[in-house]
Amino acid sequence: MHITQRCGVGALAVAALLAACGGDKATGPKNVNLSGNWGLTATISNSGLAITCTASGNLAITQSGANFSGNISGSSELCTGPGGSVTDNIDGQIGGGQISGSSVSWTDGLCNYTGTMSGDPVNRVSGNISCSIPIQGTNYPFTGQWTVVR
Repeated sequence: MHITQRCGVGALAVAALLAACGGDKATGPKNVNLSGNWGLTATISNSGLAITCTASGNLAITQSGANFSGNISGSSELCTGPGGSVTDNIDGQIGGGQISGSSVSWTDGLCNYTGTMSGDPVNRVSGNISCSIPIQGTNYPFTGQWTVVR
């Protein structure tokens, strides 16, 4: 069973990183600059369909103030389910990136990512993924986790 062109994990794009925020350590990192290259990993699943997808790749982020966008490249994805396994990639753009305090959010068009920055300076962002993946004309909910590190 082929999940979709990007199994939604493309959303992995983990671009979920980046942008600037202010405040002291009690409210979040100071002068965060998430621009640059990050290593991304993500997993999403739908228990009712018994499908799990894992992905990894490179995420290049461009930040302007508290907003960011990015591009995933060099990625690989493996989706497994009752019908077997499918490999693909999640290469593509991410957008709508926002930073608020130590929180980030962004989308890849199929999935929405939310997460929290950590490290001083920030060297890791991780959180949750919520997707609506079209399979054979029907949209199915997938959820999971993602992480980017540098």
